[in-house]
Amino acid sequence: MAEYSTSLRTQYLNPRTHIKNRQTEFRLDKHTMYQSNLRLINVGCKKAGGTGNYNNGAGVLSLLQNVRLMDGSRELSSLRHAPNYLGFKNINTTNEKAQNIHDALHGSKVAQVLEEDGSIHGSLEHDNEINQDTFDDTKLGYVDLRLVLPLLSDMVGLDTNVFKNLRLVIEYSNLNHFGSDDKADVLEVSEPVLVADEVIGQKKAAAMRAAMKAPVVWSEIEHDLFQVGTGTQPAADLGEQDQEVNSVINGFDNKYVSRCLVVKTFTNKAHNYIGNNGKGNGNIVALSMFKDELNVRHKGSNMFNGDALQNQGFKQMLLQETWGACVVPPFGALTQVGSDIQGVNNRNCNGVPHRGGGTGAKLVGNVVGQYDYIGFQIEDYVKQLQFNYKRTCVKDTAATLDSSIALDVHIYAEVRKQLSFQGDSYVISYV
Repeated sequence: MAEYSTSLRTQYLNPRTHIKNRQTEFRLDKHTMYQSNLRLINVGCKKAGGTGNYNNGAGVLSLLQNVRLMDGSRELSSLRHAPNYLGFKNINTTNEKAQNIHDALHGSKVAQVLEEDGSIHGSLEHDNEINQDTFDDTKLGYVDLRLVLPLLSDMVGLDTNVFKNLRLVIEYSNLNHFGSDDKADVLEVSEPVLVADEVIGQKKAAAMRAAMKAPVVWSEIEHDLFQVGTGTQPAADLGEQDQEVNSVINGFDNKYVSRCLVVKTFTNKAHNYIGNNGKGNGNIVALSMFKDELNVRHKGSNMFNGDALQNQGFKQMLLQETWGACVVPPFGALTQVGSDIQGVNNRNCNGVPHRGGGTGAKLVGNVVGQYDYIGFQIEDYVKQLQFNYKRTCVKDTAATLDSSIALDVHIYAEVRKQLSFQGDSYVISYV
């Protein structure tokens, strides 16, 4: 508190421009030293009448499609195709932190609660309703931009004598397919507010400027993807048809790559719904496919031997060894478990996710098969990556055709970058 009263002053910055449901831009004051802990408040939507909820998997984080920190037209740091990555980062923590911090600030419901009857529910303590018509800040969220832009975690400060035209640009996602659990909702993004701590103490500002002379090395989150086309279903009942895709990924060529995250989603974003209501976490998911496996070829050899990344237990272990603790509900990374008939008890009597709605206890949840995130570490200079993906298509008489429908396979990777200061200018380069 003493530091804020003598050395820091909090600024609440309204958008310079706000284009409905498309883009918001903030500009920071010139000749000012800021701390790098930028954050957004009043993040959320308004809905014209009725009730609605944010996406359970990411809450208000699902509204952000592309976020860029710019100096004029020069990009300092960015996150693109953000909903899938931020959905993962929302669960990339302990269950306690997910319940008490992430769900509370982001308006999500990813923490898991074990009920007396043995069923598993998503967090029930946090309200994630979308604001109805009028401004209600209890329905809006808070986003620490260090979660979105890792550069901010490694910067001593942001000096607008160096970054002379510092601005933050936010582009919004498809609100119906990501932001809400009902794709028929008519939504309008509320104007967020950027919160920045201005350094007003002369000694503190001088110390920060001196510390900024050292180069800053950080891991930028970059994105690429490949697609898996619609597979061929077998003609006979109980038949199986293998599908294999080999794809060369060039997005990380000639870069030093650390941790990677692979997220499989349906290409058709309207597919993860029953009617207008999203199944489980809607499109903020990493889908588990039947008998699928992944291998990555780097420097002329496969990174994973034997059956590649196929065993679900091994994949989950590798994910948490790579990225740290993750909140994954029981059976969340499996293709199926027990029955999935609304209102009918299944044979699993303990530790089964609750489906939500309807009657009956211990129902299998729609989150089963939505948490098959794949994480691994390269820690090497990459010339080229090749991904080999296989899955097995089975005969499906339902219209959903979940085992064979087309997929987008998103790849997020930490890429090493460096910012070097040269007097009142700077250079950004790949390490």
